Amino acid sequence: MVEQFVDYALGPHGRFLSDFYLQYQFPINTLVVAVAVYKLFSGKRKKEAETN
Repeated sequence: MVEQFVDYALGPHGRFLSDFYLQYQFPINTLVVAVAVYKLFSGKRKKEAETN
């Protein structure tokens, strides 16, 4: 069912993108979490610097 949705939503390149993501799922998710954590903490540092 998910494969059919990916094929429909992403068109002809959906199979390639799905396979690529599943193959490199751990590094991609690690990168996304690292960027989110960086933005979270860098935003707090900017606010602290402005208040001091």
